[in-house]
Amino acid sequence: MPCKSHIGSSGKPMMVSDKKSIFISLKWKLLIVMLVMLTILGGVLGGFTFKQLINQQDYLLESQRNQLSQHLDSAISLTVDNSLVAAEQIALLINEQKNVTPDMSQYQLMLDKRWPDIQLYWKLGSMTLMTPSWEVLAHAGKSINVDDLQWFETDRVNGEPRWQIVCHQECVIQVLVPNLINGQPFLLFLELGLTDILSIFRVNQTFELAVLGPKVEDSVGQYYWGRELYGLSNKRTSLPLLEQAADNFSWDHIANNGGGYEVNNEYSAIWIFPLSDEVNSPVILVINNINNWQLLLNEFQESMLGTLLITLLLSGGLVILVAWAPVVSLSRHANLLPLLAEHDFETLKLRSPKTASLIVDEVDLIHHATHQLADKLQCLELEIDEYTAELERLAMLDALTGLPNKAMLMHELNKAIACVGSTHVQVALMYLDLDEFKRINDTLGHTLGDDLLKIVATRLNNSVRAMDTVFRQGGDEFLILLRGIRSDQDVRKVIHKIFSSLQQPVALGNHKLIVTTSIGVAYCKSMNLRADELIKYADLAMYQAKGAGRSNYRVFTEDMLQKANNKLMIEQDIGAAIEQRQLSLFLQPIVALPDAKLKGFEALIRWFHPERGLIMPGDFIPDIENSEAIIQVGNYVLEEGGAILSRLRKQGWDDLYLAVNLSAKHYMDPGLIPLVQHILSKYDLPPESLLLEVTEESVIEHVELAMASMTSLKQLGVRIAIDDFGTGYSSLSYLKQLPFDVLKIDRCFTSEVLNESTDSHIVSTVIDLAHNLGRTVVAEGIEVQEQGDYLARLGCELAQGYLYAKPLNEERVMTILNTIGEDRIWPVEHAPQFGKLGS
Repeated sequence: MPCKSHIGSSGKPMMVSDKKSIFISLKWKLLIVMLVMLTILGGVLGGFTFKQLINQQDYLLESQRNQLSQHLDSAISLTVDNSLVAAEQIALLINEQKNVTPDMSQYQLMLDKRWPDIQLYWKLGSMTLMTPSWEVLAHAGKSINVDDLQWFETDRVNGEPRWQIVCHQECVIQVLVPNLINGQPFLLFLELGLTDILSIFRVNQTFELAVLGPKVEDSVGQYYWGRELYGLSNKRTSLPLLEQAADNFSWDHIANNGGGYEVNNEYSAIWIFPLSDEVNSPVILVINNINNWQLLLNEFQESMLGTLLITLLLSGGLVILVAWAPVVSLSRHANLLPLLAEHDFETLKLRSPKTASLIVDEVDLIHHATHQLADKLQCLELEIDEYTAELERLAMLDALTGLPNKAMLMHELNKAIACVGSTHVQVALMYLDLDEFKRINDTLGHTLGDDLLKIVATRLNNSVRAMDTVFRQGGDEFLILLRGIRSDQDVRKVIHKIFSSLQQPVALGNHKLIVTTSIGVAYCKSMNLRADELIKYADLAMYQAKGAGRSNYRVFTEDMLQKANNKLMIEQDIGAAIEQRQLSLFLQPIVALPDAKLKGFEALIRWFHPERGLIMPGDFIPDIENSEAIIQVGNYVLEEGGAILSRLRKQGWDDLYLAVNLSAKHYMDPGLIPLVQHILSKYDLPPESLLLEVTEESVIEHVELAMASMTSLKQLGVRIAIDDFGTGYSSLSYLKQLPFDVLKIDRCFTSEVLNESTDSHIVSTVIDLAHNLGRTVVAEGIEVQEQGDYLARLGCELAQGYLYAKPLNEERVMTILNTIGEDRIWPVEHAPQFGKLGS
């Protein structure tokens, strides 16, 4: 189907599609792709950097937490160690009272006296001197409560000091130190505040500390997460943070996750450090203000976004700067390329002029290629226009003769037919075919043959009227359109001029030839007749003229068309006739002269058509003689003839032969020899029982092929007969060379032998000629006894005709053969005279 280009209303080319297309310019696509790529790349890089910063923050916070945990452990250890030193010093003070009897009152007096100094120096909250059985010898400061006694009881002294942190009204660290005083074991129970621990623990002023006691079920008062608050590093700054953290986060969440939190736009890290290994122990809650760090991250995010935005803007600007002009150029080319299909090359060049630049890219190459293509297409279009004009001229003329050709014939013929009855009374079409041109072409060569056609074309042009036109159909066929025909006399005058003109000898090299032609004439008296029908009618008439001999003409009649249709029917039905066995063989006896002794039969075919009835061979054989069907019919006849011969031999007639007619085409067929071998072998026939007849004319036309085929058949032992001798143009030299056995004289000569006419002398001469060549003679068409007697006197050996019998079917022949005696004389009296009905 033809291609169609579609241009949108905006001038942009649109793709041909069932779905609606949306046009997006390449420059915007490039810009979008670039921005998306840069956004993804910036997001990935920014995300990766931000992730690294977050990881760095987490690492730093974790390091700080670990550092705080180590500081807490160090502070507690240092406080315990100071308690141990204090216990040692107090033991030394007690040991200095060696002259004092060690009783409870003395220890208490000594402690009361020294307690202010001890408390001030060692920062003790209370001190108790006990025996290993927990008997209090001296005490100063806060009293021992029940919980302390339970702690004492949980683990008996094993010689090692131990400590705990407890919270009652305040959180303190209690140290139980075993010691020797005056050689006796004692226990010193010391209680210190957490001031030193907290001062050591708070290594950074940004840390806010809160000391929380154990979790209690019923919490009333200043409790957070169910824990009593015992101390704050800075009540003004720490208490609001502590309250906000308690409102926003659960204890388990802080204990499990830890890390940074945002509360009221303030970023802090909250950690929990237990003060002992017990499950529900007092804790130190550390609130680390990381707002500066978080602000730094936020600034980094903002800077990354700003940098990315600037990068996108700069990249988009760069893309637009670099790609805008090429993309616009491509868009312009997209709009200009349809101009190539429209052959509007000048507009394309005007709207897209050539430019020169130092640096070129692919778009410049496309621009240059477009101009090159436009130039080449423009040149090609000019050449095509020139060639088209020449071809239009040549398309109507024959290249060899310069005459109008068949295309011009149809054009002119249609115009002439349309004018019948108005401009022209009638028109006539003459169909000419040169006689024997193929033989001339094959003998003299195609070059001289072409020269002959040119001369004939010139002579034909000189023979017609000014209003007539000569056309060359092809090969050696010419057609002449005669206009303004008023009577048959007008056509005959032109034909006479043509015959007279062609009778003049034609000199071709060293040869002089007289060319003849066969002419068919068809008249057109109605404008309803089609041009191709008129040509067909003239063609049919030409074939009738060619069949009548050289230099003849015939005028088309309806009878010719009927015969042509009959031929077409026969060609179409003959295949079914063979397949359905509609063809039958009739037998005509061949007898010896003069006694009529039976020698054989000639097989003659009959077609019993299911619709048309009996069709004689003369009514269908000529119509298939030049087609492959004649070979199929011949094969059928040979097969049936072999079967009949086989049945005759089984009835005791093994000395009879059967003559079978072969067409010229079948006789030259390479499959004939193998078929004959097959039939002889299949039916066990002696080769001499088969006589193959071939016409004289077909032998002379293809003498070399005929001699080769005859030689092969003779090698098989099959006999050969020349049929219809005398009706063609016999060459005695060829006849002498041909390896035939029987010569058959046609009935056109034997019918007049009793009239002492020329035919009787011809028959006598032919018989003598055959005998001189050692051949047997068969006379055809014997209808009266006198003919047979006369031919017997001339020495003719065999005869056939209606005197003896018309062609009979096999059943009738078998009936007659059963009545023949041992002398094998054919009963002439059983064959009534039927007149000249033909074979």
